[in-house]
Formats: sequence, structure tokens, C-alpha cells
Amino acid sequence: MPALDSDTTALDHAAYRAAYGRGEIRVDIEPQLAYRYLSARMLLPLVMLALLGVGVALAMAVHWFPGVLVIIAGFVLPRLTRMSAAGFLMARSLDDATVYADLVRLGILRVVRL
Repeated sequence: MPALDSDTTALDHAAYRAAYGRGEIRVDIEPQLAYRYLSARMLLPLVMLALLGVGVALAMAVHWFPGVLVIIAGFVLPRLTRMSAAGFLMARSLDDATVYADLVRLGILRVVRL
């Protein structure tokens, strides 16, 4: 990510919400880090592993079609999470002060004054 010319500062949550609502700041979220954070919070690897196991069991025990659908869901879920992670965390950071503090501390979210 290129260096920004504007002032980058950390705000408390109330000031962050107010400044964002007034359009005084720009929020940059690193997409790859956002996906990793969300994946860890959702325990996505474990969910994916469970879906793949259930899909194979369904395909072998019941019928191949529902098993294949569950297996496909196991592969599609991480991709959907990757595409929506930045937007989801942006919304969560506006709603929850703890999430905002975590994202700033981990370098996932940067607040840039305009």
C-alpha cells in the first residue's frame, strides 16, 4: 500500500464515528489482513473442514447430489468471506468500539484525515 500524504491518526471510537459521518476522514482497510482477521474470528478453517467432511459423508451415505452441494459450499464460503471481509469489518468498526480498537491495533484499519 503506498504511503499517504495526509495525516494518519488514531481516534477514539466516538470521534471516529462522528468524523466518518461528517466525511472528514477516509478509512483504509487492508483486504488480505481483513480476511485473515475475520477467518480467525469465525474459525473458518474448522468450518470448512467440517463442511467437507459432512459433504463426503452425505455423498457416500445418502445421495451424491446433496453431498456435492455441501462440498461446493465448503469451497465457496472462504471466497465469499474474502470478498466481503473489508466491508463487513468497516461496518463492525463503526458499531463496536472493541472491534475498532482491535483493527487499529493490528494495522488492519487506518484512519486518514482528509
